[in-house]
Amino acid sequence: MSSDRLLSLILRWSVFGTFFGHGCLAVRFVPGWLPYLRVVGIGNEWARRFMPIIGLLDVIIGFACLFMDCCPLIYCWAFVWGLSTAMIRPLAGESIFGLIERTGNFLPALCLIWLCTGSQFAYYLYICMAMAASLVVSGFIFRTIGLFNK
Repeated sequence: MSSDRLLSLILRWSVFGTFFGHGCLAVRFVPGWLPYLRVVGIGNEWARRFMPIIGLLDVIIGFACLFMDCCPLIYCWAFVWGLSTAMIRPLAGESIFGLIERTGNFLPALCLIWLCTGSQFAYYLYICMAMAASLVVSGFIFRTIGLFNK
């Protein structure tokens, strides 16, 4: 097994562990995560409905990263979602160290993008930026119109 293949396998297990573990927690509902959803305008009532769905998607992403050898778009989502969930902690009033300590939740996915795409890495970073922008815009809209504020 080549060193790149071994590194990819280790990183895929890392992404799987992060997404499967957090996904299983979210499926069961974690009250401590309510402030993070409130940052983007999702109130407690809606959060109780959305969190299990988000958790299920996390589990699916985790398994996809583990069993699919080179999936740059899935790795992009894993990177963006991991970074977003880490960044939301300081936005919810927690310490910046909550973001720093969670770099292991999103940087392995970024490494997988690099390993998988080679010379097209910059292109996939643009895709990551588009995904991140869509999350920011969605959060801004949810917060502004108050649709999920209950």
